[in-house]
Amino acid sequence: MRIRTGVGVLACCCAALTACTAAAPAGPANTVTTPSVGTPPPPTSGQAALSSEAFTPYAALGLSSDDGLAPGESQYTLIGPCMSAAGYPGVTVNDGIVPTSIPIGGGLAFTQPWGGWGYLGTADAQQYGFRFPPGAALTALGVGGGGFAQPPSLPAAEQAAASKCGTIIQDFANATQKGPLAGIITLGNDITTDVQHAPAVTAATQAWTACMARNGYSLGQPQNVWSKEFQSMYGGQHSITPTTTVSSAANQAQIAVAVTDADCTAATDLAGIYFAVQASYEQQLVTANQQALSTAVSQYRAAYASELTKLPALLGTTRAQPFRPAKSASSHAG
Repeated sequence: MRIRTGVGVLACCCAALTACTAAAPAGPANTVTTPSVGTPPPPTSGQAALSSEAFTPYAALGLSSDDGLAPGESQYTLIGPCMSAAGYPGVTVNDGIVPTSIPIGGGLAFTQPWGGWGYLGTADAQQYGFRFPPGAALTALGVGGGGFAQPPSLPAAEQAAASKCGTIIQDFANATQKGPLAGIITLGNDITTDVQHAPAVTAATQAWTACMARNGYSLGQPQNVWSKEFQSMYGGQHSITPTTTVSSAANQAQIAVAVTDADCTAATDLAGIYFAVQASYEQQLVTANQQALSTAVSQYRAAYASELTKLPALLGTTRAQPFRPAKSASSHAG
């Protein structure tokens, strides 16, 4: 499920036009020692937890303009140089001119209040449910996140340039995911799998499932709840826009699920346990793969610099076409 945003808030994975010259990294070291975490307090938010974890900057590489590894070199910052090369300077991701999309399930770089840990925050659950706006999480990535209006009406020539830039950015993201970011994506998937199978997380998840069942909801895994609710609210649509509406009854129903989710998460300490285990695994795997991760950062930055030099030529060869949300490649994409 993706939100189609006219204001280019975040795109996650894209197609491929520019091939990376560097070979894909070898598989990362993935051996971890299961931590003993007890019953730690839950974080104030999912994003607060991720912000303190060792793998977050790498998971954000290519997505965030403020990841601390490649400042100002995300796929979204390419919007400005691309539109400038097309003759329209001063355009940024927040102008909503170049189309982008955001996967709303969360990931290892940014997240919503729900996920494999359940739902954090009863107050937010009561107000928004699973329709919680992603702005704060995106702002934490340095992407923006305040704008969700429809894109402005543009002259045909500028609209064509924006469409081309959207495709170029999609292509660049896909190429880097298959090249310098491939090892990071694999490592992110390993972390996610390790956390889900950790005994402490498994036990807390089972307790959460039993709590939900006592309240009338038969749901096996907390990470599946939001997608089920979105399917119910939006009738199976794969992409939604900021103006997509739901009925009052459907909205109240999903809020009821979210509130129960939040209550059961608190009662079982699922979030506290989940993020404590994840933080341990991330630190272990980042330490074990530090050289490979540093190489991946260097290769990504080289690919970005190369892309900047190709923009004029790519604008001449890329066709203007309607925006097509790309399929998410991995947990790296969020």
